Amino acid sequence: MDHRIIEQFLYREARLADEHRLRDWLALCTDDILYWIPAGADEIDPARQVSIVYDDRNRLLDRIGYLETGALNIDMRSRMRRVISNIEIDGDEVSSNFILVEAREDQQYIWCGRTIHRLREAEGGLKMCYKKVLLVNNAQVMPVFQFII
Repeated sequence: MDHRIIEQFLYREARLADEHRLRDWLALCTDDILYWIPAGADEIDPARQVSIVYDDRNRLLDRIGYLETGALNIDMRSRMRRVISNIEIDGDEVSSNFILVEAREDQQYIWCGRTIHRLREAEGGLKMCYKKVLLVNNAQVMPVFQFII
């Protein structure tokens, strides 16, 4: 896969998530997407241990529905921007570092970690079939995510 095309995919995915364009973000996913944020350690078995998030496409649709129509109104959405760096490509697996700044109400939060994507060529361009987010602080108590990380 072309490095530049992969970079552009990662940047677009980040921008759509930052702008709460969650249906457009989901359009970047395959039907068999797996979105995973491990808890406590980077390498756990999600079938046997608790994860922060472990969603297939149906669960992502539920999550997006809640984020769009749930307890949050549009004025209370976090303002976010993320920086993507250290992109490494190994076949269909792409890993990168990120820093995400979230401004919510009168607080500012910093989230950072490493993301592993598995990408596939599909009609209309690349799609992600797997996204694993390795948060630096995944062993700490986590708030409810009011966004897609």
